[in-house]
Amino acid sequence: MNSVGSGHTSSTVLLSMANPQYKDTFNFIWTFWMMTIMTAGPCDSSNRTKLHILGLYPMTGSWPGGLAMSLATQLALEDINANADILSGYELVVIPKDTECNGGKATDVMYRELFNRSTVKMMILGGGCSVATEPTAQASHHWNLIQISIAASPSLSNRFLFPRSFRLLPPETMFNVAKFALFMEFNWTKVATLHQFYPLFSQSMTDFHKEAKNLGVEIIAAESFVEHPAFPVENIKRVGARIIVVGAYADMTRRVFCEAYHQNMYGAKYVWIMTGWLEYNWWREPDDAINCTVDQMEEAIANQFGVYIDTTPSHAHWKPTRAGLTTNNFLERFETLLGTNNSLSLPGYVDISLVYDTAWTQALALHQAQERLAQLDPPRTLEDFEYDNITVNILFDIISNMTFQGVSGPVQFDPNGDRLGLLEILQMQAGNFVSVGIVDPTVDSGRDIEFNENYPIVWQGRAPPIDFIITRETRQTIRLPVVITGSIFAALGIVLACCFLTFNVRYRKKRVIKMSSPNINNLMLIGGMLAYTSVIFLGVDTGIASAETFILMCKAKTWCLSIGFSLAFGSMFSKTWRVHKIFTNKTAMKTVLMRDQWLFGYVAALVLIDVVILVLWEIIDPVLVKEHYGRTVTHQKNDDIVYISTHTICESANHIYWIGSFYVINGLLLVFGAFLAWETRKVSIPALNDSKNIGICVYNVLILSFVGATVSFVLVESNTHYSLIATLIWVATTLTLCVVFVPKMQL
Repeated sequence: MNSVGSGHTSSTVLLSMANPQYKDTFNFIWTFWMMTIMTAGPCDSSNRTKLHILGLYPMTGSWPGGLAMSLATQLALEDINANADILSGYELVVIPKDTECNGGKATDVMYRELFNRSTVKMMILGGGCSVATEPTAQASHHWNLIQISIAASPSLSNRFLFPRSFRLLPPETMFNVAKFALFMEFNWTKVATLHQFYPLFSQSMTDFHKEAKNLGVEIIAAESFVEHPAFPVENIKRVGARIIVVGAYADMTRRVFCEAYHQNMYGAKYVWIMTGWLEYNWWREPDDAINCTVDQMEEAIANQFGVYIDTTPSHAHWKPTRAGLTTNNFLERFETLLGTNNSLSLPGYVDISLVYDTAWTQALALHQAQERLAQLDPPRTLEDFEYDNITVNILFDIISNMTFQGVSGPVQFDPNGDRLGLLEILQMQAGNFVSVGIVDPTVDSGRDIEFNENYPIVWQGRAPPIDFIITRETRQTIRLPVVITGSIFAALGIVLACCFLTFNVRYRKKRVIKMSSPNINNLMLIGGMLAYTSVIFLGVDTGIASAETFILMCKAKTWCLSIGFSLAFGSMFSKTWRVHKIFTNKTAMKTVLMRDQWLFGYVAALVLIDVVILVLWEIIDPVLVKEHYGRTVTHQKNDDIVYISTHTICESANHIYWIGSFYVINGLLLVFGAFLAWETRKVSIPALNDSKNIGICVYNVLILSFVGATVSFVLVESNTHYSLIATLIWVATTLTLCVVFVPKMQL
């Protein structure tokens, strides 16, 4: 027993340094337990056989809740051992060990005690931290031992990994039931989640998302963080979420709410639902990692919610406990034993009733096992307990089917060893979390809330907030006067092209016209007419036509504009190419071969390329009707309402690549035309030399195309977009036709 004593002394020193205000109390409790352990033996005056339980407590470490747990266990042992109706002839003794809230340390102390055969441990109580409970519970079943804890890790529900594990605290996933009860009660169907990247919270959020999908609750943002929640909080704000579920330890929860304060994500329009088992006054703890004052933190968490197990049943749910005392009686005795009225600030205080009932669970199980063992043939007793005998199976069956009223409420376990108990909905009111509602997962749908009349929910906006910013679409369509104006100008352009065409046909035998290739000029004019026609098709949208008609108009516009461009500029450049061939080649035979049919063939080849691309586009990546969303504008009087502009576009999945192919082909055509104009600039016959006019046309088209392509990607307003593109097409086409044909009419 000396090794046990030396370990206890080390833990005493560490805990005293970590919790100086409880130093005397801890020393008293620890000394009492040491005396209990070391005086136990066959010569004990009480003549009672001692049954040993291994207690794993986080006395030190990241969460030193072991002092509160040890005090609660001590009260339970006093009541159990003083009750003549329970374990008559036996005395229940707990051997406490400090796990330091560390998995490795917890496993080490457990192994040392289990290999210490001087005392047989019949069960394990603890540990309080999930990180210490998981590895010990995963190993303790190899000794055929039952371990009962108050850890919240969802992993402990896995019966394959933890076949002998039970717990008085429901898993973190169980608290999701109360969260969804709130959603259903207040008709919240859009929520965001934010959790610390830690297995306890990651697993809980994974289950939350699955259940949300089953219940029709939309997760509009799912964020996680390791240490800095600034960007996740900002992302949640950007998507417009108002109902936010948070899973994090106290230090990270402080960072979340400090960031929420700076992002102005609190008050009447926001609801945050957090873990309910955080330390008392966790938001008031000094923390150099945040830049918020206590007042700012209290402003941020005012009227926010938490969810936890109901460990202090109200009068409506109170029933006589197996221990024979009420929850209030237990809490009063705890404060008396602690020796202070400031027990709320003690780490682990929120779990003391759970620990008390854990000890009672083990005692009642041993008591019933004693009765069953006596009925065996041959009869057995608890003293016959070994790590591999039938007693453990009896204990497991008893606990699995156990039901009793504890100071933390009804104690009952599901097939996974998880506690089935009342869930408590907490709300921050006047600087403290108070119980505003109870959810019983075992009754009816399991999501009905019984609200607390003494503490009704307080809404800063006098009513529950909406779950999402209301978005109202303002559909943009091209106004009819704008369409009519564009169509009139397009019609005037077509009339102008017809006038040039009439002139060209009528005077085609005139020397000046004949030398300028009138047949090719006719193709150029037809191309101009197609370009003007595309302006009319461009003005048809869903404001004046059905979706089917809109798609047809989109396709017609593209066909007309692309083929019209190839006809117009292909004809212009083919003529210039012939001039170039005539004046740059000395062989007369070359000139004979360059007849109009050859030029028609070249233009047809350009048009054929366009047709092939357009057909492939239609087959491989057809154009579809899509909604394009523009900028949002917040309502002037109600920031819960935003208006978003939408307009219908026709677009394919790889739209940019198809359009890009036309830009490349037509750009190369313009470059080739500019080259021909430069090469033929010295031709002295005015009727043949269009080099100057071609240069002007190419310059105009390049400038206008660059402006149109650039601005069209920026402008989203339908009327402005249509007006700009239609104007550029009309001006480019009109300038090209006038530059080419007006000089000919003057000759």
